Amino acid sequence: MPHSSHIQNPDIILIGSGVMSANLGAMLKRLDPSLSIQVYEVTEELAQESSHGWNNAGTGHAGICELSYTPHREKDGTVNVTKAIQIFEQFEHSKQFWSYAVATGMADNPREFINPVPHLSFVHGQAQVDYLKARHTGMAAHHFFKEMEFSTDRDTIAGWAPLLLEKRAEVPIAATRMDGGTDVNFGNISRKLLNWLEQQPDCGIAPNHRVVDLTKTD
Repeated sequence: MPHSSHIQNPDIILIGSGVMSANLGAMLKRLDPSLSIQVYEVTEELAQESSHGWNNAGTGHAGICELSYTPHREKDGTVNVTKAIQIFEQFEHSKQFWSYAVATGMADNPREFINPVPHLSFVHGQAQVDYLKARHTGMAAHHFFKEMEFSTDRDTIAGWAPLLLEKRAEVPIAATRMDGGTDVNFGNISRKLLNWLEQQPDCGIAPNHRVVDLTKTD
């Protein structure tokens, strides 16, 4: 998308061409086709920064394997998994929107931006093993994560991720695995949605444009 298209006095201006602008712009235009929308991007190509496939976790930050969403054990030894549940639900909403986008012709070839892949978490050291076991107990109790597996068996973990065990010292280890994960290329889905958006009436996308000042109006 090397050319620029501009809308005079648009209703909405989106700064940046990553997945946030792409999702929001496409969703708003679908919900209200009368809206005029302008996207500005500082780089020559779209979705080349944080949303680029090499610069963003393909897990979708879905909460399955991201331990940062459940970082601490409580005093009673349990792990509060509330945030992971909330994040997972939000990501499911994103996947539903992308499914709708494919079904309605807003995006094509879904294999180019989303594919099924197991999500794994791996830890070593007894304290971290105890933590991951407590996390698994909390996660698996919710229907979102009921299929999540937990293991401390080296052969089992080697079957899940062989390179993790290669030449690893004999220390306590543990891993969780869940088949319901996905690998997402946020750059590709962003470009597909923005391509659709630019083809809609009263929508423009302008690469090589830097927004340097904003003025708040009443």
